[in-house]
Amino acid sequence: MRKSDLKKNHDSFDIAIERYRAFMNKIITAQRVIASAQEKRDIGESILIRLCANWESFIDEHLIDCVNRDHSLLSSFFGVSIPPNPSWDLCHALIFGEKYRDFQNFGALKGFSKKILPEDGNPFLAVSKAHAKKIDEVFTIRNYLSHYSAKSKKALRDIYKKEYGMNRFLEPGQFVLAYNAERLWKYFDAFKGASENMKKWCDDNGCHVS
Repeated sequence: MRKSDLKKNHDSFDIAIERYRAFMNKIITAQRVIASAQEKRDIGESILIRLCANWESFIDEHLIDCVNRDHSLLSSFFGVSIPPNPSWDLCHALIFGEKYRDFQNFGALKGFSKKILPEDGNPFLAVSKAHAKKIDEVFTIRNYLSHYSAKSKKALRDIYKKEYGMNRFLEPGQFVLAYNAERLWKYFDAFKGASENMKKWCDDNGCHVS
């Protein structure tokens, strides 16, 4: 049975990242159709949510395909017998079942991946700490934008203070578009960089179709 080609998973994710980046560059520089700063901030916030959604879809697919290639740890983790060539549907059912698996941060994702994937079959371990840290920041922003709860606001405020020395709370759109959108572009770079780390791991480990 043909095994999953992990590098293929990157194609749609990388294309989405570049598309959103080009779109936001147009929005930021626009002076006519979208001229107000607030409208640009609103769009910037919605793009962050889309980035997170694309990342979640990408890692879900990648976890399944990694297990499809090497399920040596999966059987012991779930305490079940798995056939030599498990189908994609079976891998999906074992990892996710009928529930949404929410990784609170990149550490949680790496921790779970270690339980179901051997070290030499785990591309998530290749993502740099710097990229993982920035991605976690984006998800903290996403959580605030999704709930506007006191808890999510405090988590975001803590990041502002710890990472940027800010005592004043800014809405995410204002925060990421300040200083010529420097922070926004760094967030884009983190997602792209994580994908590049994993693709390099693929090249080094020969994880194309076999």
